[in-house]
Amino acid sequence: MTKVGGAAEGSGKRDRKGAQGRGFRVPTVQKLGSLLQLFIPDAVDESACSICKLQDIARHLGWDDGTTHRYLVSLTEIGMLERTSDDRYRIGVLAVQLASVYVAGSRLRGVVIRKIEELSAATCLTADIAALQCGAMVVIASRQGSTPLTSRCMLGEKVPLHATAGGKAILSQLDDGEVEELCRGKLVALASNTRTTMSSLMRDIAAARESRFVGTLSEYAEGLRSIAIPLPAGCFGVGPAALACSGPAILSGSGWEIAEEELRAFAAQLHSGAF
Repeated sequence: MTKVGGAAEGSGKRDRKGAQGRGFRVPTVQKLGSLLQLFIPDAVDESACSICKLQDIARHLGWDDGTTHRYLVSLTEIGMLERTSDDRYRIGVLAVQLASVYVAGSRLRGVVIRKIEELSAATCLTADIAALQCGAMVVIASRQGSTPLTSRCMLGEKVPLHATAGGKAILSQLDDGEVEELCRGKLVALASNTRTTMSSLMRDIAAARESRFVGTLSEYAEGLRSIAIPLPAGCFGVGPAALACSGPAILSGSGWEIAEEELRAFAAQLHSGAF
């Protein structure tokens, strides 16, 4: 098992605990989770975030309209969802409140969020924090850059793990078996340099484990470069996460040099336990 910041060694234990916990699932909670997942954008399935009317939600989940209506009303009453004037549903204020509490619950989270603000300001690149969730990379926080070409990811969006530097930084914290389980059959070509075989992806991940640094070019979008470092498990969720910068490969000024220097230094600090 590859260690990053000393946090990946517990991955197997977490997996075993998760397997045991599945025997205690509450059906109602699971159904609520399935419904709320529809409001999370997906980089591959662009229709995922457009399912916001009662009938669309019911059809997508295979539920009847009455059951769907009860769940939507309940979630709206507690503020997790909002109902618009044209009878559509969207994420509500409670989700924002919970996110704020989540970020404030860890000193390291605050340090990393300040880091993406500093990076974006110093380099004009987009800086993101992403974490592993439901077999994909999910964007947790982002500071948009001012370059002509930027990543098309948005907050909360699920992005394929194999096509970005952040995704590979996340995968580098898992063992080979976990990587294959997460990625096999999902290596979709998104740009000219996208890794579409497990062997090529595993070579990138091996290099990332060695250097605690990842770089990609034209893998998620043509002409888009990204660099990333792993963030240890527990920083954002129980699984691994990553801090990345992205933007056009050709950039006037020294933005890329600054970004790489800052990310490598920050990775060394994380690995040494400085925070």
